[in-house]
Amino acid sequence: MSPAKSSKRPVASAAGIPRMPSILEWGILAAIELLVIVMVRSAGFQRGVELMPWPDGLEYAASAANLANGRGAVLHFGGYTYPSRYTGGYPLILEFFYRLFGGHVSLLPVASWILGMLSVVGIFIVTRVLFGRVAGAIAALLLALSPVFITYASLVMSDVPTLCVTICAALMLVVATSDYASQSPSWMRMSAWLMLGFLAGFSTIIRPTNAVILAGLALCVVMVPLERQGENRDLPSILKAAIAIAIGFAIPVAWQLHQNAVHLGSAFASGYAWWVPEVYGAMGRTFSAAYLFGPTMPRNPHGNVLVYITTLLGLDGMLGDRGNARYFLYPFAAAVFAIVGFIAIFRTPGRPTARRLMWFGRGYLAALTGLYCFYLFTDVAFILPAAFILFIAAGSGAASANRWMREVLRNRNRSAGRFAAAAGVIVLDLLLIVSLASEAVVRLSERPAGSAMVDALASLDLTLPRDATVVSNISLQFLELYLAAGDRRFVGLNSLDPGERFTDYHLHRLYEKRAAGWNGAVPPVVFDGSQMSAEADSLASALGARTPVFVLIAAPESDDYVDVLKTELDQLQAKFSFEPELRTRQVALYRLTARNRPATD
Repeated sequence: MSPAKSSKRPVASAAGIPRMPSILEWGILAAIELLVIVMVRSAGFQRGVELMPWPDGLEYAASAANLANGRGAVLHFGGYTYPSRYTGGYPLILEFFYRLFGGHVSLLPVASWILGMLSVVGIFIVTRVLFGRVAGAIAALLLALSPVFITYASLVMSDVPTLCVTICAALMLVVATSDYASQSPSWMRMSAWLMLGFLAGFSTIIRPTNAVILAGLALCVVMVPLERQGENRDLPSILKAAIAIAIGFAIPVAWQLHQNAVHLGSAFASGYAWWVPEVYGAMGRTFSAAYLFGPTMPRNPHGNVLVYITTLLGLDGMLGDRGNARYFLYPFAAAVFAIVGFIAIFRTPGRPTARRLMWFGRGYLAALTGLYCFYLFTDVAFILPAAFILFIAAGSGAASANRWMREVLRNRNRSAGRFAAAAGVIVLDLLLIVSLASEAVVRLSERPAGSAMVDALASLDLTLPRDATVVSNISLQFLELYLAAGDRRFVGLNSLDPGERFTDYHLHRLYEKRAAGWNGAVPPVVFDGSQMSAEADSLASALGARTPVFVLIAAPESDDYVDVLKTELDQLQAKFSFEPELRTRQVALYRLTARNRPATD
């Protein structure tokens, strides 16, 4: 009589738990995702819908819209097309959402929000598979309450999307090096390596500095070599994996090189150098050892090393407002737990997949942080894509430290030293809870405001004639995105950029390039200097042809700019009649009509 067949046990992960989360785990993850929604909504979307900070968010949105319109990842305003400062990876992602949202630019910040929520899911899954349920929940919660994550999840910026792509790459590394993959057909393993390479390449065309992700990949293979039965190093498998990664990495990079060749004239040209050659045209001005400890932009007197070290230690709030010493990436207690997590996994025998992931993340984080220590600009968000490993390590470290603490407290024969260490874990737990709760309270107490400018433009979009010519001191690229209906033509009032919220950075840079000897086409302006240009006559001709002409003015923010606008509008009023159409605190709209007789004194 044959033995009764037993039912199959659930397939277990490296942490010894079922690979499929339970209903309780899905519930915990849903609660954390709900927290992300509440936190981001509390932060508000005003800056997001305004595509701030400029020119970053503005260029990303414009490139996405132009990709959808068939022009490529470029800028298009004033009737001319120009290269973007940024590579095309993030605009490709935004293009998908732009089409999904029916071309509504104001919904593009939701793309970062969605990708942020996917990042939380990814962190939970990777950490849970390798280190258990509790570690996964803690890692996801730390990411959900990271201030820099919350802030950038509401902006049309590449930091959170790059984090999402990086976490997907880490997941592919776990899949490719898991026991399940080693028992699977070769094509499945190679597919995982190929996808890992593709994601690494795609993160590079989102932000070229992410090419250092290859340093993390190389380090993890060197420190924890791929193995085969009875062999310490499986050289054929390493070679196949390297080829698959190289092919996957090359696909998005080749696309970007082609885009560079088409729009910049050379595969290796830079949009940064095209727009700001005085800064990005020379490597020594962009990356320099002087920025390690010397002042950087914007408004960083401390140098990059101090900022990034204190950030990694969760002590960065000490460098800011002493009355509001909040952290930017994660709190100090989480940094301590991350150190515990790294030590625990490297001291634990076996578990090669977990150790590879840790070496991959540490190598990537060290390389990326080291690179940005030499950079002209300082921003904690720059290292966010590689910081995923810190959240994973902190979740793992917190879970393992608390398991150890409970074992010590249950042991009546514990030593005084072990009891003190267990008490230290409790203190860290309390510090972590207080830090996270404080961040949540601060965020929930905020009262998000909408964008009066975008609301005003949305109203104008419904009333402005579709064949109108609009003269404005607002960024032409911004107007092309929010007032793009029909055949409207946008003309710059002037080429000035006094640094106010909605003035035209790109138009100003083009006129500076022209003054420096560049002979490319530039959109016309009514005032090229202090006097009216020939464009004023073009406006008169348009009125003669019964084309509606309007002047749209964003309210000035400085007294000097008030004087400039007053002088220019006075000159225009000598040539045209102004009929008020709309006036709010943010914008004023006037309809121009031809004067029947010359203005007199």
